[in-house]
Amino acid sequence: MPLRFETTHAAARAIEAAVIARLMVEARKKGISDPIVRDLLPNEDLKGAGVVTSGHIWAQSLSGLNYVTVYSSENADDRAFAIFKVANAREDPVAVGVKFYEGVGRTALKDIWQVEHAWLNPDCEAYCDPESVIYYGWSQGYNIDIMARKTSKVLVDKMIFGGKVVEPRGKTITPAGGAW
Repeated sequence: MPLRFETTHAAARAIEAAVIARLMVEARKKGISDPIVRDLLPNEDLKGAGVVTSGHIWAQSLSGLNYVTVYSSENADDRAFAIFKVANAREDPVAVGVKFYEGVGRTALKDIWQVEHAWLNPDCEAYCDPESVIYYGWSQGYNIDIMARKTSKVLVDKMIFGGKVVEPRGKTITPAGGAW
């Protein structure tokens, strides 16, 4: 799966727009009458197993030179998400690889991203090619494992997955017309 390490603003927006369009189509096929697309949140959507903090902070506890399951759960039957970008907020990122699995029990390996090259980019981010976006559908289980490059004890990284979630309006985001 190719990652793009130098992506123009226009190309990044095009990838994001394609993801949003596909998620909306899938939601309509599923019969969700009023879908909304929002940003992917680490604990709300990914159910972090190896996260260090709670809330909406991207931080993972990793172990040197081993893949560690950081996010593992199953989507609700009215929620799907896609991941199309990886970034890192740490000054000295330690993550080198990411494995995306289908099924909570790792029934199939969807893709492997070698992300270490992204940290050489001045923006410390990379986008995947549009045809390589990672999609997790309705009621689909997932595992996301991350590997660190350092061999020392437990490490904390701040890898950020750029993604979008589609779900019924009102599930997470208050329906339009709410009080100000």
